[in-house]
Amino acid sequence: MAIRLSLAALFLIAWLIILLPLKAVMILGGGAAAFGYQDVYGSVWSGRIYGLQAAGQRVREIEVSLAPLPLMLGRAQADWRVSDVDLRGDGRTSVSGDWLRADDVSLSVSLGRLGLDSLPGLSRSETVRISVIELEMDGDRCIRAAGDVRSGALASYAQGFGIEGPVLEGILECQGDDLVLEFSGDSPNLTVNGHAILRRTGYDWTLEARSDRGELADVFALAGLERQDDHWVRSGSARYGE
Repeated sequence: MAIRLSLAALFLIAWLIILLPLKAVMILGGGAAAFGYQDVYGSVWSGRIYGLQAAGQRVREIEVSLAPLPLMLGRAQADWRVSDVDLRGDGRTSVSGDWLRADDVSLSVSLGRLGLDSLPGLSRSETVRISVIELEMDGDRCIRAAGDVRSGALASYAQGFGIEGPVLEGILECQGDDLVLEFSGDSPNLTVNGHAILRRTGYDWTLEARSDRGELADVFALAGLERQDDHWVRSGSARYGE
């Protein structure tokens, strides 16, 4: 009898959570002061968050479906879909304090959104496609990561100078405690490789370029690269959206 009552109570609690307004959950988690959203509608099962602050930027709309059981255990687990002018995609994310896990994430994000539009002539509307199989972080400490990144932005940029540029492809992985993106691209005129150390609000990056086309020296210099022996190098830091 006691077991039946316990099960009935658990089902009742789960049902009440499903019917709970999403805004109530957001308020319990700290409200607009913690998440920076403009408004929230719907239930935890099917809700929408407008104007959420993510990595220092405001996201127009996020559709959210929270799982009831993790909520009962003090952890938020949600399937989500994000819609914005320069940020679109979906995935699954679990959050508890500074701990975060993301699975089956697919994103298309503009260079401007990533803060990667500083090269003269590089359009901020060019996109980067990000696919994350799994990602687990504790603050900025990488626990596990598997994913890939692809962008044709450099190829489009190079066309403006009459050059066949490479499509860049990269791999997301943990290197020690750092979440790192190693990327490269190769074309008949230009070879590029580099890496970026990714954090919640920004990243540090290094880029190397090689070419047997001497006339590209002015292009590299214009892009802020410095010559080192037979290649050109540039390093920097950026915050998302700046």
